Amino acid sequence: MNYIKSISLSIFTLLFIISCNQFGDDFKLPGENPKDIIYFELDNDYLAPESKEFIETNFSSNNVNTSYVLIGKKTYGFEADLDNQMSLSFDEDGNYKLDRDHPFLKDNYKKGKFNNSDSDKREDKDKREDKDKEEDKDREDKDKEDKDLRCFEYVMPFSLMMPDSSVIIIEKDSDKKMVDLWYRNNSQTEKRPRVILPASVSIIDEEGDEKVIEITKEEEMRELISSCSKIGEKDKERCFEIVMPFSFSMPDSSIIVIEEEEDHKKIEEWYKNNRDTSIFSMKRPNLVFPVYIIMEDKKDGEEEAVTIKVNNEDEMKKISMDCTVKDGKKGKKDRSKKLKGNEVPECIIEFITSNYPEDKILHSRMLKTKSSEIFYIVKLENKGILKFDQDCELLD
Repeated sequence: MNYIKSISLSIFTLLFIISCNQFGDDFKLPGENPKDIIYFELDNDYLAPESKEFIETNFSSNNVNTSYVLIGKKTYGFEADLDNQMSLSFDEDGNYKLDRDHPFLKDNYKKGKFNNSDSDKREDKDKREDKDKEEDKDREDKDKEDKDLRCFEYVMPFSLMMPDSSVIIIEKDSDKKMVDLWYRNNSQTEKRPRVILPASVSIIDEEGDEKVIEITKEEEMRELISSCSKIGEKDKERCFEIVMPFSFSMPDSSIIVIEEEEDHKKIEEWYKNNRDTSIFSMKRPNLVFPVYIIMEDKKDGEEEAVTIKVNNEDEMKKISMDCTVKDGKKGKKDRSKKLKGNEVPECIIEFITSNYPEDKILHSRMLKTKSSEIFYIVKLENKGILKFDQDCELLD
C-alpha cells in the first residue's frame, strides 16, 4: 500500500513539474500575482532591443512570429513566440529568463485595454456626433496609411470614379476636399474610389530617384503597388538630406534648380509637358554633382549633424548603402529602448512630479501594439509600474 502511495506521489509530482513547465508563464515576473498581470500584443519592432539582440545571437535562423509585453504592478516583461514553436521570456531589462517548447500562453492573463468601461460611455447623442468625426478621422488615417504604403504619387490632373459611378477630377490639392464631401454625404459607403486609367504617377525607383511613368492598365498598377514595399523601405532608410540649392538634369538636358520644397513641382510640370514624348517620359532626372548633404554622425557617444560634400553618383550610392546597413537597422532596434531623464516625455514627468512628488522615475519605454496604439510604461522607484497613452493620460 505504501508502495502504491509512493508511486502515486511520484506521478503527482511529475505531473506538477510538467504543469509548471507548460503553464508557469508568470515565473518571469517575480513578486507579481498572476491575476494582476495584463498583456498587450506588440508590433514586433517594439520588442525590447535587448531581447531582439539575444534572439539574433542565439536563434539566428529563426524569426519572431508574435511578441507581447506582460505588465504587473511592480515590474513587466516581454514574450517572443518564434517560428519554431518555441517561446522566450525576458524581464523588464530585456534580459533572457527562460524558454519553452510551446507558444506563450496568453490566455492565462487578462488582455490590456485602452477604452473605458461601458458605464463611462457617452450618451447616444454625443456618440452620434462623435461618429461623424471618427469616420472622417478613420478615412484620413486610411488615406495616410495608403499613402505610407505607396511609393508613388498621382500626377495631377487625374480622375476618381466614386462608388456611385460619379467622377471627381483632381486638378489641384484643394480638389481632394470634394472626395471628403462625397463621403460625408454618403456616410454609409465604405468602398474606396478608383483612379481612372490611364494616369501618370511620380515614383521613387530602387536607387531613390524620382521619375514619372504612365499607368494604362490595372495589371500595371498592381505590379507597381506590389513593388512599393521594397522601394518604400529603402526610402525610409535614408539617413541624410540634400542641402538646397541643388539641380536636376532632365531627360532633354534642361536644368531644374531646387531652391525650396515648392520647386519640386517644376519636375512634375516638366513631365506633364513631355508626357507624349515617350523617349523622355520614362527617363528619370539626374542629380547634378557635386551636392552637399546633412547627415547624423556619432561623436563622443552623441549624435550631431555634419555636412558632407558628395562629388559623384558612386559616392552617393555608397552613402545610401551605409544608411541601409547602419541607420535602417538601428532605427528598428531602438524603437522601444529605455528612456531616462529628459528622454521621458515632458507631460509624463509633469504628471509624476504633481502626483508622486516623493517618487523617482527609474526608466520608461514607448511601446506600440499590433493594432497601432502607442503607450508608455513608466517604472517608479516606489510606486512601481504606471501606464500612459500617447496623450499622457494615465491608463488603468
